Amino acid sequence: MNSRIYAAIIIAYMGYVSSSHYSDGVGRFSYREDDNRQPARWNYVDTENNEWQNWDALNVDQNECGKESNKQSPIDLTKSSQCKSDHEILFVKGTCEIEDIKFEITPYSLKGTYPRDNFLRGNCTPPALDLSDSFHARYTNTFELKVRSEHTINGTRYDAEIQFSQVENRAEEHKTNRNNLIAMTSRLLIVDGTKKNKWIENFLEQWEYVAELKEEECNVGKGKTSFFSPKKPISTKKNFLRRNLKKDKTILHAPFRNQYYYGYRGSLTIPPCSDIVLWYVVDKPMKISGSQLARLKDLIMNYRDGHCRKSTYANSDGHVNRPLQPRNDRNVFHCDESDYSN
Repeated sequence: MNSRIYAAIIIAYMGYVSSSHYSDGVGRFSYREDDNRQPARWNYVDTENNEWQNWDALNVDQNECGKESNKQSPIDLTKSSQCKSDHEILFVKGTCEIEDIKFEITPYSLKGTYPRDNFLRGNCTPPALDLSDSFHARYTNTFELKVRSEHTINGTRYDAEIQFSQVENRAEEHKTNRNNLIAMTSRLLIVDGTKKNKWIENFLEQWEYVAELKEEECNVGKGKTSFFSPKKPISTKKNFLRRNLKKDKTILHAPFRNQYYYGYRGSLTIPPCSDIVLWYVVDKPMKISGSQLARLKDLIMNYRDGHCRKSTYANSDGHVNRPLQPRNDRNVFHCDESDYSN
């Protein structure tokens, strides 16, 4: 092949790789401070086709990551105003089982997505949360786990954070109620000893199964072994997971039952960083084991893209948390048992 043509092909391919998108359509960004796509430069990330555009009422068309005057997240949570809720977080179980959730590993998180529309759901209805603060019950749409925690509480950062998005109102008569805002509920995680957290273990096994499938796909015909080294054949493990977990329809409840929380107006913590989020962050961290945290980090650090390249956005420590953002005189409220009227 002519050397000039070959060089042109290589340059074109490198350009394709450098500008490639993760599956949700957002351009590449990074949590490494030595990367030109570091958090301070996220305002240059292409966000033209982000996943939140699936909801017409959400204003997510512009990249807002570089705006200093708006309400960016995460922040350090310290109480500055009174509780705005009149009851605890309430639950509607729904009918979805864990096998109805789409688990995936992204370059910046461990993620789960509930079926959205009626056609895809079939007979599956996602769980819902009633957050008060003028919200009505909303379906849970997605959840994402970050290492380390993105929010801090009174200056303390925790080992991880799992965030649940609620976008769609459950009742037909409330469909348009505050439908331009996302309600985001969050629980911080802290390592405490060696005892496994059974709730997190449910999710961890699902993400590890996804990773094993990807490793098997990438290593076909190469004679390589998955870094996870599964103890069971993948098909056997899948049946084991479904048999043990599919009857659990309370999977959403554990991190929020009988808990109290901070609340404030903020933003998405990845591009486009739209300031359309009302955050509700539980004030008491959930305990996990050191080995569980290590496994979460391994999953994030060993993310493989569609070309089977390891392409995590994490920094060298395996962290995918956005740095704290200016509070800009925002009010942060805190609710406990003394604030509820019923």
